[in-house]
Amino acid sequence: MNLVLNDSINFESMMRVLTEKFPGYKIELKKNPVAKFEYIQVYKSAYVGLWIRIFPKKNRLTIIKTIPSTMARALFGGLIAFMIASGAQGRLRDEVAAVLKKEFNTDLPA
Repeated sequence: MNLVLNDSINFESMMRVLTEKFPGYKIELKKNPVAKFEYIQVYKSAYVGLWIRIFPKKNRLTIIKTIPSTMARALFGGLIAFMIASGAQGRLRDEVAAVLKKEFNTDLPA
């Protein structure tokens, strides 16, 4: 899911809002050591999580469903675990997107 990027959206402000709105979830700012991009990982459970990335050149914020636990991906395989958790990941994505839309006054791209 993509949202329009605006001047009020950055990793620090999103971390503040997400930790406030979702106190039961593990929320971390991470950096991919190989591709050198930053992202926020929202970790609801071993199988249900999201990555939130900012693409300034494309003027968008992307929310990507993921399996946050490396161990869960290794044990069950990414495809099998993704199929099992896809519905819950979609609900989490919609929940986080609703908060970001409201807090940062943004929406889906036209």
